[in-house]
Amino acid sequence: MTPATADKPNTIAKRLTWSFESDVNLLAYKNVHTVCEESRCPNRHECSSLGIATFLIGGRECTRACKFCHIATAKPVPLTAIAEKEHDDILRTAIAGKYKYLVITSVARDDDEAGLAAHFAHITRSLNAQGITVELLVPDFHGRREHLAQIAEARPAVIAHNMETVRRLSPAIRPQADYDRSLNFFRFFEKEYPQIIRKSAFMVGLGEEINEIQTLLDDMKAAAIDIVSIGQYLRPSHDQAPVVRNYSSDEFAQLTAEVGHRGFLAAEVGPFVRSSYMAEATIAKVDAERLKRRHG
Repeated sequence: MTPATADKPNTIAKRLTWSFESDVNLLAYKNVHTVCEESRCPNRHECSSLGIATFLIGGRECTRACKFCHIATAKPVPLTAIAEKEHDDILRTAIAGKYKYLVITSVARDDDEAGLAAHFAHITRSLNAQGITVELLVPDFHGRREHLAQIAEARPAVIAHNMETVRRLSPAIRPQADYDRSLNFFRFFEKEYPQIIRKSAFMVGLGEEINEIQTLLDDMKAAAIDIVSIGQYLRPSHDQAPVVRNYSSDEFAQLTAEVGHRGFLAAEVGPFVRSSYMAEATIAKVDAERLKRRHG
């Protein structure tokens, strides 16, 4: 998220030194959790210094156990016990900070997907009522259209859901998700709610081959995804999957070219790129590209 008072640069800011093993001083949001901290995002230093964060709802414990993610897996507290407080704390923080653009994500709550969808929708409506543009990064809700529709009806500007990796590696890296179900997620929004911008991200360095990445990009384009984010997988701790390979700058340049050839509306590609990285600036790229295409 980006506060109205932040001095946000037009280009990618100079990166700050980071380490998964060291403690860092990040912006403190009273009673509000961020995925930046919970997932140990490599950009958390930089984004925090610019007043940017992605808020996390649904508690701090996830019902899934993806092999790349640092968020704790556990039986979470009931959503009914925390949802209203999360809503109120986020709304109060956003108003006090005079935010213009807010990214919200959640842990997966397979125990109460209906409650999580309602939670996303409630927060989105309240933020929209304050003139705040909302981007949502959501789990797949097992493809249940009634939950996806409830979220869409709240009118987020962007709906994001991450593919994470290529088809072959998907069952091992995110065993409780499904590659085709994720693609169908975007097809649903493209058909039923085409005004919402669709966004997805994946990681490299997990053992994929270039032809598999090309197929993934083709699949993402065919599923009408507008924005693609690609970053290097970095192992948050020894409990997650190991890094198979670190990509070079030349290889990231090749990935940038692969994305460009397919005509997505916007892309973010680089070692530290994550789905929500500089999200507001990415939407500006979408607007510029749409204007360019409209005028030939």
